[in-house]
Amino acid sequence: MTLFSRLLYSGIAGTLLLASVLLMAVAVARTFTGFRTGDGALDTMLDGIGLVIIAVAVADVGKFLFEEEVIADRELRRPAEARGSLTKFMTIIIVALSLESLVLITKAARDKPSDILFPSLLMLVAVAALVGLGLFQKLSQHATAAIPDNVEDDDENEPDKPAKAKLPRPKRRTAEA
Repeated sequence: MTLFSRLLYSGIAGTLLLASVLLMAVAVARTFTGFRTGDGALDTMLDGIGLVIIAVAVADVGKFLFEEEVIADRELRRPAEARGSLTKFMTIIIVALSLESLVLITKAARDKPSDILFPSLLMLVAVAALVGLGLFQKLSQHATAAIPDNVEDDDENEPDKPAKAKLPRPKRRTAEA
């Protein structure tokens, strides 16, 4: 990976982390103001929880980008690497969707029960994303198993680059074990 790409992804990850910290500060300030004035303390707290959930998801995405693009410095050439990265990213999104929908369901049930449709649909989207991720895992498992362990990447065969050490793959559990 080029120096420009590393700097770019570092900047993006840093910006996301800063946005996350600012969101958490806004959540704490709003919650504190709501409790201090006594105006809608529960609503203010639910809003604060929603902001913190979003802040944590934004921080996780920034951390993910930094780990995958700057620290790991890999291009996801093997299906197992791509599957692992996609699983991490989708897990962040699914958890954020689930938690946010729970907060919105609680708010809607408390304020106006007729508005519970949107938060419920959001929870349904989170469940559908989880089922889709599970299906992706199941279907891509065969692609990962079909690639032999001793296959080397193209750039490992170049004479001017040192060879990378190959670690043995852990054995898969079977249904009998």
